[in-house]
Amino acid sequence: MDCDFSETQYSFCFTFEYLKRFFPIIPLPIFPNTVIEGRDGGGYDVNIDGNIYFQFKIPKHITRRNAKNPRQWPVYNMPYYRIKVNTNSRQFELLKDLQTDPFNKVYYATPNFHTDYALSTNYQFDRIVSSSSLFPIRNFPNHGSGHHQLIYRPNFNWGKLFSEPKEIKKERTISPIELFEVQKGSRFTIFKQAKRISEILGSNEIGIQGDIPLNDNNPIELVKAVYNILLTNYNIHWYPVISRRQ
Repeated sequence: MDCDFSETQYSFCFTFEYLKRFFPIIPLPIFPNTVIEGRDGGGYDVNIDGNIYFQFKIPKHITRRNAKNPRQWPVYNMPYYRIKVNTNSRQFELLKDLQTDPFNKVYYATPNFHTDYALSTNYQFDRIVSSSSLFPIRNFPNHGSGHHQLIYRPNFNWGKLFSEPKEIKKERTISPIELFEVQKGSRFTIFKQAKRISEILGSNEIGIQGDIPLNDNNPIELVKAVYNILLTNYNIHWYPVISRRQ
């Protein structure tokens, strides 16, 4: 059975919740356009902090009725989810290349649910991320090893890769704070962007500095203030998400 929702819907919900849960300290995510996605350094759906990469996958829900592979059903003996992994593809090659950098964390992210109702409920209660399975790319076979199917269940910390059966460990639900590595140079965070906007808003030409709490010790209040001023004074909806263009 196919999922009721699309990969685009799931990826938006996952990323938006990820951003919201750790707002405003999480750096701005990057969504590559289709050209960049196929170039060296691409292959991912979203990049966070320069070294965290997610590629989203939408599974099929397999029940006893539609289970056609006799080797797969006995693994769990109950309904499971299944995604296809083509290790011969350019996309998989790019993901593997990203993983060669020791600072990079590269994952397949796939939902543990398949109905519109589950998507809506999990989104409403901020459970999209915790209701997803994360499979590190490093645990998959090398590029060029053929077509595979990965099966998994929500309450197991591993999945099984076919055609040649291989156990693939999941990553537990992750906090971006735990994944952020010490980077060369400075990280452009939402707080830094808000601070820069506040400097522009507080310039002599605009002169509304008194309405902005420029307190480095309270980044949440600064971000909220900048958001509210842009919306109230200029009818600008500031969304701290960017799309890289070339």
